[in-house]
Amino acid sequence: MKDGIDHYPRWRAAEADERDDDADEAFRSVFESAVGEQPVPLDFTAETMKAVAAAAAVDARRARSARAAVLTGAIAVTAGALYAGAGWAATLVSATLFGVLDLLVAAVVRTAETLQSGAGLWGVLSSLGRATAAVAADSTVTFAMIGISVVAIAALAALQRLLGSDEESFQ
Repeated sequence: MKDGIDHYPRWRAAEADERDDDADEAFRSVFESAVGEQPVPLDFTAETMKAVAAAAAVDARRARSARAAVLTGAIAVTAGALYAGAGWAATLVSATLFGVLDLLVAAVVRTAETLQSGAGLWGVLSSLGRATAAVAADSTVTFAMIGISVVAIAALAALQRLLGSDEESFQ
């Protein structure tokens, strides 16, 4: 302790004369003598590791309960969506199937009628074009096509996200 006190006037004099290196060295001596090294308790590491283990256990329990809650919610939402959407999906599929079958039957009948009347190839194609336009003008077909397009776009976006295409491959 006496050694640090002896360096105090030297430190103040070096500071006053703006001798920074000497002042830093004298201050280091004063500081080391004034502040002794405090030993670390022997059980510090053990207590710290116990606290870390306890915090990790709490985090693990929270993560498990959060995963369970999310899984339960996802199952409930999926079941509700299947229940609510099953009737609509069945109606949409059956309406689309019958619309396509009706279109095919109408196309076959018109083609047969046109060929029996002796019309040429362009007459047959124009009849098919009119039949296609009539189906496309029907709002249920239009909405079904829009719905199919939306599902296809969503499937493509999900597939791209699942495959994880990285931006480096596009450069």
